[in-house]
Amino acid sequence: MVGLMLVTQSDDPGDAGPQTLPETLLSLLGQLSPAAPVDPARSALVDQAVSVLRRPGFDTLLSLPQLAFEPFDYQRETASTVLRRMRGRAILADEVGLGKTIEAGLIASELRLRGLADRTLVITPAGLVEQWRDELERKFGLPTAIISGKDRAIDERGNRPVVLVSLAAARRDPLKAELTGAGWDLVIADEAHRLRSARSASGKLIRALSARFLLLLTATPVENRLQDLYEMISLVAPGLLGTPAQFRSRHVAAGGDVNSPRNLAELRSRTRQVMVRHRRSEVALRLPQRLAETTLVTPDADEQALYAELTERIRVEAKEAPAARRLALRSVARLAGSTPAAAAPTMTKLGWTDLAATAKSITYPAKLRLLTAKLGEYAARGEKVLVFTAFRQTLDTVAEAARAAGISAVVYHGGLPRAEKERVIGAFRDTEQVLLSTESAGEGRNLQFCHVMINLDLPWNPMQIEQRLGRLHRVGQTHDVLLTNLACRGTIEERILHVLETKINMFELVVGELDMILGRIDEDFDFEKAVFEAFTSTENESAFARRMDEIGEELAAARTSYVADRRNVDALVGEDNE
Repeated sequence: MVGLMLVTQSDDPGDAGPQTLPETLLSLLGQLSPAAPVDPARSALVDQAVSVLRRPGFDTLLSLPQLAFEPFDYQRETASTVLRRMRGRAILADEVGLGKTIEAGLIASELRLRGLADRTLVITPAGLVEQWRDELERKFGLPTAIISGKDRAIDERGNRPVVLVSLAAARRDPLKAELTGAGWDLVIADEAHRLRSARSASGKLIRALSARFLLLLTATPVENRLQDLYEMISLVAPGLLGTPAQFRSRHVAAGGDVNSPRNLAELRSRTRQVMVRHRRSEVALRLPQRLAETTLVTPDADEQALYAELTERIRVEAKEAPAARRLALRSVARLAGSTPAAAAPTMTKLGWTDLAATAKSITYPAKLRLLTAKLGEYAARGEKVLVFTAFRQTLDTVAEAARAAGISAVVYHGGLPRAEKERVIGAFRDTEQVLLSTESAGEGRNLQFCHVMINLDLPWNPMQIEQRLGRLHRVGQTHDVLLTNLACRGTIEERILHVLETKINMFELVVGELDMILGRIDEDFDFEKAVFEAFTSTENESAFARRMDEIGEELAAARTSYVADRRNVDALVGEDNE
């Protein structure tokens, strides 16, 4: 062994020589000396582990340095409050659009980093599963796994992902049995008002899950009955409001009127023990205006004739068509509302070769001419424009028309490799003025550097319209957002826009409110299916218009109900002097 010595400075003037280490330390150093050099990455990981093990209180959020964004103060405060005072079991009841998903993600990240939530389950409506994955992975760096009835629910590997599942899949066996049989550290339920009733399949699911921490996300914890509040609170804090009989005796007025509960101060006090709610007026979160306009285009004579013949055939065939054929008929009806050329391939598959030939011959329809003119005007002013279409066929047609008009544009669609998608978005941000896109840019892309959007065609699903607009109208946008919807006169799309604009003022809604309204008609309400049913079950355009107005009245009633319930929640959770 090489002799190892430690030179020290002695306080004793008579003892100035070098000092030899004790034999035990010499032996340890001898074992360490031939070891491999220290790996900086591993050393940093050890340092991080040590810092986590020291675990400051929840007043300090350890996860903040690892985030890919900067949360608002009220979101950080919510996470600390839930973790520190509510012990990780809470109802997040912020108004729609204030970021309950962000608050839940902060709490999940904090618990996971501290080793308290290795097994996390997120239950959400089917339409929000991908949005949750995007938020958790992009903003929080959390691994995720989407499961369905065919997949295993529990990942036994060391770095367990956050499990995402739709409510519809989770409440059905065999997946339900696997989820309820597992022990979860954290369960997050989005749109949790759907879980209130203990008698529903969704309510039975949430009550059968076992979890130390539970987050219920809903902007409307109370709807028609004060009992709604009792059921929600009892999920996160059983017994806080007593037994059902005690709650009714203490707080429910005659008739169960949610607007006049008894002992309101006491009820508010108990509610605040497990519920956090912010309103826009409190957090001063203001977005620029949405300025929406609908431009009705008069189609050329050949376009009108084609559309009339197509819709007549759809009406006739749909009455007796099997399910697969009806889906194809709905698809061609949507395509025809985009451009004739887009509908041609599906017309051929349906056996309507005569219509397909006519559609292919219409190469520059009226709506496309108007779009090209508008793009030229915006380009001349140096403004960026995002153009949406639902269909690749239309995207190719628009790109060719733009090139022919001398308009420089980049094209984005789901078939592009990831690197090319990033390049296209970067080019639109830095140099190009026009982005032509399918729905892919409506999912998970933030394009606040642009404030002008044109819908060349209109999705029959209003949530897709909302998702498109949400790419521009979001936190970080500094200009009023101008949306132009193009629709041909006499089409299904014209009727859809009429209903959405006149009955619920869709384009004035805050992001997220539309989903709340649609969900009040029926939990599984499908607007696109309802529109097609209305179209095929009526004999002519007048009857179709009347049926669409009836759907519109249902939407209007749902919006009125939503606004009333929002006020009820504010009254129950608000300040005592309000």
